[in-house]
Amino acid sequence: MVVLVVTLSLLLIIVTSYLLYYKSQIKEIGNQLAFISKHHSFKFIQSQIKPKEISHLIDVCNRLLHNQRELKQQFIHKNEEINTTIVSLSHDIRTPLTSLDGYLQLAERIEDTRERNHYIKQAQSRMDQINGLVDELFLYTRLENKDYVLDLESIDIANALKKSLLGFFNDFSQSGVEPNIDLPESPVYISGNSSAIDRVFENIIKNYFFHGEGELNIWYEERKHEVRLHFQNALKEGKSIDLHHIFTRFYKEDVSRTGHSSGLGLYIVKSLMERMQGDVTADMERSQFCLRLVFNKNDREKHHGG
Repeated sequence: MVVLVVTLSLLLIIVTSYLLYYKSQIKEIGNQLAFISKHHSFKFIQSQIKPKEISHLIDVCNRLLHNQRELKQQFIHKNEEINTTIVSLSHDIRTPLTSLDGYLQLAERIEDTRERNHYIKQAQSRMDQINGLVDELFLYTRLENKDYVLDLESIDIANALKKSLLGFFNDFSQSGVEPNIDLPESPVYISGNSSAIDRVFENIIKNYFFHGEGELNIWYEERKHEVRLHFQNALKEGKSIDLHHIFTRFYKEDVSRTGHSSGLGLYIVKSLMERMQGDVTADMERSQFCLRLVFNKNDREKHHGG
């Protein structure tokens, strides 16, 4: 009887000690969580005791902490991107605004009508530039929204390109160079969005005027399920291209950012092409810069009469 009592007492002492130790470990986990929360620490929960329940609790807590750390790092990275965007666009918009103000002040002071009209024309050019930058910023913010979807339809890509080139008729006339075009006589239908395709062509042609010289060579290549458009031209003297970053936001060969480009042009091209389930790549071929657009073919010609 005495032995049984002693045995039970020892068991009670052991169980009580284990429960107290178990309780202390749970308290320690709580203290560690409180410390991590208060000091925004990247530490994980640790424990010396490994019962099944405690191990499960620690694993769940550490997974939550890991996810929280990733979300925090994503937030920091996104915040840095936003700050970079603000700084970049502030510089790009402030530059033409400053010159716009200067031209308007000169126009006010000049009595000669011809000279005044010249400054007003320069001011209008800067206003157009600002409008273009704001328009690109608006499109950029829409493309950053993952829920932004383009409605795709069957489009004659050759006709769309010809219309875009016609919109730059005055620019080509002033440069004294005509584009060298090799496009099919009959319609070639692709799956795309008309507004997005217009913007893609506009940005590519603008990129040519900003950075290229000589002939702009354009030709198409038709494959079983794809249509490829190639744009090729020489670069202006002293210009260089970083092919690894050319489609990056705010990429500019001119690091001083004194040009009229926002650095968003080819980034928008790539984003729109991907939204249309296509692709764009860039290469240097025998000192010639080449952009290649890849569209998915659409065989629904019968829905497009004429």
